Amino acid sequence: MSDKDAQNDLVVEVMKLLQNFHPGGDSGPIEDRGGWEKRVQSHAPQDRELLQELTRFADLWRYFQEKKEKLGPEILAALNDLPTLAVPKRIERLREINQNLMERIPDAGQGLEFRN
Repeated sequence: MSDKDAQNDLVVEVMKLLQNFHPGGDSGPIEDRGGWEKRVQSHAPQDRELLQELTRFADLWRYFQEKKEKLGPEILAALNDLPTLAVPKRIERLREINQNLMERIPDAGQGLEFRN
């Protein structure tokens, strides 16, 4: 195989890989929440549970950012330990974090914004 053929083959392979990052690809951007939830549901149960808690946290964090409120040092400390925990403990810790954040929102039960 000539160098030019090898280069062409490499370009074709790279283009195939990059397609994964385009809309609709396995690693591409997700246009709506329904697409994200569908992708979450495709994972194994434990991973799905972790992704659901991470999604809840992201929603809460976005809410606090929009309200110009900080998460607080206790939440940051709890988040800092997440990478060192086993997945079941991560899920448990994220639930605790999410619960603490929800308790700081006075009208969380009245809207649809945080319901899953």
